Amino acid sequence: MLTRPIKLLIVNHRWWYPTLVNGADVANHEFARRLVTKGVEVKVLGMVAPDVDGTTRRRNYTADGVKVQLVQSDFIKNLSNLIESYKPDIVLTSTQGKNSGAEDVERMVNIILHYSIPVVLYIHDLNPVMNLFENLKDDLAAVITNSHYMADKIQEKWTIIPHVIYPVPSSVTFKGSSHLTSEEGEFITFFNPLPHKGRDIVNELVNTKLKDRSFLFVEGFMEPESHGIALLRTGNVVHAKRSPDVASVYLMTKTLIIPSQWEEPFGRVALEAMYNKIPVIASNTGGLPESVGEGGLLIDDYTNPDAFEEAIIKMDDDDFRQDMIRAGQIHMKRFSMDKQTALFIKIFKKLI
Repeated sequence: MLTRPIKLLIVNHRWWYPTLVNGADVANHEFARRLVTKGVEVKVLGMVAPDVDGTTRRRNYTADGVKVQLVQSDFIKNLSNLIESYKPDIVLTSTQGKNSGAEDVERMVNIILHYSIPVVLYIHDLNPVMNLFENLKDDLAAVITNSHYMADKIQEKWTIIPHVIYPVPSSVTFKGSSHLTSEEGEFITFFNPLPHKGRDIVNELVNTKLKDRSFLFVEGFMEPESHGIALLRTGNVVHAKRSPDVASVYLMTKTLIIPSQWEEPFGRVALEAMYNKIPVIASNTGGLPESVGEGGLLIDDYTNPDAFEEAIIKMDDDDFRQDMIRAGQIHMKRFSMDKQTALFIKIFKKLI
C-alpha cells in the first residue's frame, strides 16, 4: 500500500488546456484538476498545438494545479526523461492529436511499458482512438470510457470490459448562485451547429416551423483565452462565438436541444443544462439516454424536424416544463464529480 500520494502522468500526442479544446479535452482537464484536489500528484506531457498563436504556445506551465509540459519535437525522448525524473505510479492516456498515427502511439506505449508502469486508456470516442490502440489493447492495464453505451461498444469490439466514469460538468458551467433560482432565458439553445450534431434539423425549425422563436447557436470547441461572448443576430437566430463563459450561455437559455444525427458517446451538455434548471430535448441515440434520463424528452424519430417542433411546443406547458426540471434535478444527482473522481483513484490504487 502506498503511504504517499499517487503520482499520475497523463501522456497524449496532443496539446492541453488551455488552447482550442473539444469536449474530451475539457473533461480530461477537469478530471486532472479534481484529482489534484484529492491529493493525487498530476503531470501532463503533450504536444504544442501547431496552429495556435504564441500566447498558447507555452512549454511549461500550471493549469489549475496541473503541471503541464508541452514539447514540439523529441516526444519519446522527453517522455523517457520525464518518467525517469518524475517516476510516476501510473500513466493515463486518452485523446490523441489529429496527426498522430498508430506507430506514434505504439512508441509511446512501449516506452512506458519499458519502465513497467501500468497504462490506462480513457476512451471518449470509438474512432479513431480505438484504431490507434488496436494492436496495444492487450498491453493496457485498464480501459475507461464515458458511458455504458460506449462500454458495450468497446466490449463488443475488443472483448474487454471497460470501467465507466462519466465526464460530469464543471462548476464553470453554472449560472453562479442564480442556478438555484427558476429564472429562464429566452433562447432555444443549440451547441456546436455541425451537420452530425443536427444542424439541418435546427435550420428547418428556425427557417420554417418556429420562425417566431428565438434560437441561440453556440460554436463548439471553446477558446479559453477569449473573454466574454460575442453575439451576432441574424433574423431569429443569435450566433455566439467560442467562449469559456458557458454560464452566461445558460443564463440566456430557456430550452436546450441536442438533435444529434450520430451516436453521441455521452452528451455532457445535457447534464450542464439540468444543473442550471433547463429542460432538454435530445435525440434518442448513443449515450444520450444516459445523460438525459428522465430530465428531458428523448426523440425516437430524431431525423424528423416535426418531432423536435412538437417537443418544443410541448415544453411550453408550464406544468410539464416544471416536471421536466424537477426530474432533471433528481437525475443529475447520479453524476457526482466527487464520485467519478473517486472511481479514478480506486482504479489507480488497484493497478498500483
